[in-house]
Amino acid sequence: MTDDFFADFGETLHQAAKEFTAKTDTFFESQKMRNKISGEQRKIDTFLKDIGNIVYQRFVDGEPQHEDIAVLCEKITEHKVAIAKMRESMAKKKGEKICAACGASMPKEAKFCMKCGEECKEEPEEEVVEDPKPASEEPETEETPADVEEKTSESVE
Repeated sequence: MTDDFFADFGETLHQAAKEFTAKTDTFFESQKMRNKISGEQRKIDTFLKDIGNIVYQRFVDGEPQHEDIAVLCEKITEHKVAIAKMRESMAKKKGEKICAACGASMPKEAKFCMKCGEECKEEPEEEVVEDPKPASEEPETEETPADVEEKTSESVE
């Protein structure tokens, strides 16, 4: 009787080990496949990003775009303008300035950009003057998509 018990117990353990091994192999194969799928998806995402950059650059260069694409490109430009303003504000708070050519920040006293070598024009010191008009009524200077792209493209890298 004890021989039957140990024989059955041994067979049960052997069967459980086989099932465990099979499930483990299946899990690892599935994980390998998920990793391959993720790799392929990353490649697709990179290509889509490249397509978007090409289309946006054509928009910046003045090529006519489909209305839906032009609207999205204008939104990108608005966000790039906002980023450029935030970087400029950040640089001013740190006592720095932004290169008009490449968008790099540098010491306020610098005569030339340390990244691209472009000569930096002296910015006049801003005087604090009370303006009777609310800020919302002040005309904003519009930057073209090409201006924004030029300032932000290198500072993003």
